[in-house]
Formats: sequence, structure tokens, C-alpha cells
Amino acid sequence: MRVSLYLRTTDYTDFTDKDKMIKKTKVFSFLLAGIRPDSLRGRDPCSSVVKKLPGFGELFFAMFVVTGLLGANAAQAAEPTLAEKLCSSYTQVESVSCRVRKTSEVDGKTATLLSQVYYQRPDRMHVENIAPIRRRIIADGRQFYYYVEGMAKGFSCPLTKLEGEWSIMQKSVPGSAMEHLLRLKGVPEIPLDGVSDYPVRRGYARERVFVVLACDSEGRLARIEFFKTPEMKNLTAQVEYSDFKKVTDTCWLAGLQQGTAYFGANTVRETRRFDNLIINKPITAGLFDAAAFFPKVDFVDDFNKLTNEIPKQPQVK
Repeated sequence: MRVSLYLRTTDYTDFTDKDKMIKKTKVFSFLLAGIRPDSLRGRDPCSSVVKKLPGFGELFFAMFVVTGLLGANAAQAAEPTLAEKLCSSYTQVESVSCRVRKTSEVDGKTATLLSQVYYQRPDRMHVENIAPIRRRIIADGRQFYYYVEGMAKGFSCPLTKLEGEWSIMQKSVPGSAMEHLLRLKGVPEIPLDGVSDYPVRRGYARERVFVVLACDSEGRLARIEFFKTPEMKNLTAQVEYSDFKKVTDTCWLAGLQQGTAYFGANTVRETRRFDNLIINKPITAGLFDAAAFFPKVDFVDDFNKLTNEIPKQPQVK
């Protein structure tokens, strides 16, 4: 069994029979953003850029790394933008527990990742990847831990040093759109005409991408679209949110998130389903106790020391 490590909210996946597909989706993900894939190699996880290209099993939002290029800081607007209001609305979520099922599809082939997720504000999380490879990520409020079962060592660093995609992952509320909204902080917005299904629409222009947020009649973020330019003639990707779970009158989590990206004649899709969503209920404190889950694991503070190691796990059937 050959397993490759791809850093971003990283997954381990058996790609033995999917090499051509993986190459296509890896290059595809970054060309959408206007980045040369080879320019991303050799970066540390405590860095604002990913170390390696995302794998097929992590295509959701990785394929929308287009928003990761939202550029340098812009001047903060006097009034919060729609993106900032939506992002801040998630502060009403104190805790979430759920099961996540991510299914990716390209060229008629699919891959699925199953996870159990726990989140507690402000900075505690526990993600247990169940299949296809067992992996666990814990943030205990001070320290970040990453370990793949079967590896000799894990990776750990203080939350204050966690940057880039890792930091966004750790801050994002499960079922939210924070993966994208956090990147729009400080970006001036452009009012757009509403349409029948989305009466409220706002645009955000950056160097290589134009992002459109679209809200439904209840004020819920229902779609994010990505275009190459503000003229909005070339749609490169979109994410649709549905199956909403109401937290308050101004805050909803989406139980279903469907992403689509376009590259010439090719279409890549990924679906995220958040099942058994339990919101703002107590979570056992022990779930955030890293020592209880990693009693014999040695951690290093340099992710590069892990990248060439293959986890010794039984093959998932």
C-alpha cells in the first residue's frame, strides 16, 4: 500500500491507482488561484503557505485555495462588510460535535473521508479521521497536535505559531463558511444586484480572484462563487450551502456543503455532510486532553521530519 502525505487540513489516502487523477486535481487546484504548483513546495506548516499540494481526499476547500490567495491586508472599512458580519455571527456558536463525511469526485472516481469532530470556543478542537486512514488532531487551548496512527512521531506547535491553512482550519467552526470568510477580512466589498434566489449579493476583488457572497431571503449565506475577474464572466468554482441548522436568528450552520470547480472540460466536485450536529451543548473536557490520546507519541516541532514517513496501518477495505 502506498500512502502519500498532503498538507492542508491534511488527509492520508491510498492513491495507488489514481496517480493520473491526483496529478490533474493537484495542478487544477492551484491553477484556479493563479499559482504555480511547484512554488508551494518545501514550506513549513507553521507558515502562511501549504507545504505540498492537496490530495484527492482533501479536495474540498483545497480546490478552493483560490480564496487562499486573497492577498495582502487591505484597509479596514469603517462599517463591517457582509463577509465580516457573517464571520462574526459564528461567535454565537460555543461548541459543536458532529460526524463529517467528505466525498470527492473527479473523472468518475470517488474518494471518501470520514471524521468525528468536536469544537469548543475559543480554541479547542478534536478531529478524529476514521477512514480511510486513522489520524487525530487536537488543539487543547494552547498547543496543536497532529498524529497519524502508525507513525513513529507526531507534529506539535503552540497555537500562537500556527499560521496559514492550519490556523484557518483550527479557527473554523464545523458547518460554517469560515474557511472562506476569514480570508475576506478587511477586503472592501462591492454591492451587487440581487437575483431571485439570492436577494443579497456582495463582491470582493483581489489580485487573482473575484469572490461573490450570496445570501438567501432569510439572510443565510447560501452560495460563494469564484470568478477570475470582477466582470464575472468566467466562473472557476462555487460552494453551495444548504440543510441549515439554526443557532440564532443571525447564525446558521450548513449541514450540507457542495463544492464544484471547473477546469476546461473537467469538473471536480466535493460534498461535505455534517451529520448528528449537536450545537452549544457541553463537550467532555477529556476530549481535548492530548496526553490521554497520545500517551507514547513523541512530537516534533518541524513537520518536515514527518513527510517521508509512511504510516504503518492495516489497509482499509
